Order: sequence, then C-alpha cells, then structure tokens
Amino acid sequence: MPLPGDGAPSFLWVPELPAAGARLTLSEDESHYLARVCRVRTGEIVSATDGRGGLASLRVIEAGRAALVEVESCERARPARSAWVLVGSPEGERGDWLVEKLAELGVSVFQPVDCERGRWERMKGREERWQRLAVAALRQSRRRFLLEVRTPRPLGEAMGELPTGAGSWLADAAGPSAASCSPPADGVAIALIGPASGLAPGERELAQRGGFQPISLSDSRLRAETAALAWASWWSGGAAGRDSTS
Repeated sequence: MPLPGDGAPSFLWVPELPAAGARLTLSEDESHYLARVCRVRTGEIVSATDGRGGLASLRVIEAGRAALVEVESCERARPARSAWVLVGSPEGERGDWLVEKLAELGVSVFQPVDCERGRWERMKGREERWQRLAVAALRQSRRRFLLEVRTPRPLGEAMGELPTGAGSWLADAAGPSAASCSPPADGVAIALIGPASGLAPGERELAQRGGFQPISLSDSRLRAETAALAWASWWSGGAAGRDSTS
C-alpha cells in the first residue's frame, strides 16, 4: 500500500502505536530524528511503524526534544512471508554491516550461531548497538516489520528452536545454483550460513538431518557475511510484485 506522506523522508519507529485520535510524545531518539534529521515542522504528516505490522499516519503537534504527535490513522498487517538467517561468525568485526543489510532486505530474525570453527566472542555486548542499527535500517527501508536481533547461541540449540514447517537452506558452494530455484512465495524460510572457516562435518550432518537443502549462492567461495546477504537478497527478491512492506 502507498505510505502516508510518501514524498517525505520521515518514517519513524514507535514501539507502541495507539489508536487513531490519540496523542503521544515521541522518544528522545525519534524526536531528534524528526526535528534534526528530517526537519519536520508543526502540522506536517509523517509515517510511523511499531515494527510489528502497524503503520500509522501522524500529525506533528509540537516538534522539538520531546515531539508531540497525534495519530490520524493506524492499520495493521501480518507478514505473508518471513525469513530467519542463522550465521556463523565472520572474520573481523563485520556484524554491524550484516545486521544493517539484513534489516534493509526485510529479514525477520537474525540469529548468530557459535560453531566448532568460529564463535561470536568479539560481538558480545553488541546486541544493543545491533538493535539501533536494525531500527535505523527500518526507517531507511520504510518497512513495517523490525528485524529481531538475537543473542549468539550454539548451533545445536539455535536449530532446536526453529519454527516447524519452514523451508530451510544451507549455503554450500557445491549445491544447486540459487538461479535454478525460486524462493518461497509465503511462509517461513530459513538460511544457515557457516562461519568464516566453514561448518564442521558433524554440523553439516546436523543441518542435513534437519532438512536443510544445499544452495549455491555464487560461482565462487563467499565470506560468511556475503553469503548471508546473497541468500537474503535471493529471498527478498521473491517479494517482487507484492507489497514491499510485507
């Protein structure tokens, strides 16, 4: 659906959106974004989402450090499709970049996984920063669903918590090319990307027993974060022609 005020750059994250007619004071971060970044003035209409499917049209009553807005309309939707990405630790400190790009592509859940050949130890304590990056990407991409950033977990534990009935893929250079198959048009899709040094044999067997299908995402070997982005792009491209907010 067209977004309210689509010509304006302002798109806010308001975790608790009230019904039409209610007034609310925006958080300090959103007030700063509204006034300093978007330079919105009193009386203008802006869009906001709660990151859970709500989309609202807000009229600015007062701009400033504690902006006051009134909800003119609010509607809700459920996602027709969703994606979970399980990723082993990349080299260096590329987690920030990965979170930002997965959020822009509409991925639902980012689950870092600790593997035999790679752990997310460098990223401990980064969850709060990743959450801020996910919100910034939500604003930029104008989506209504916020990426859920999870704490790193051992691979076996993370796989035991996956939704049932999902389509599952394992990034594997020896697998069928992504160009030869299409991402699911609805439901849940899950990707497993190994760490920089790859999955251990036992971990690959675990994925195979879990129903993960191998998929080749390039004609060459990719870094962990690049493979995760390539799969997310493949999946996100399957939404072409549908509501971009889903």
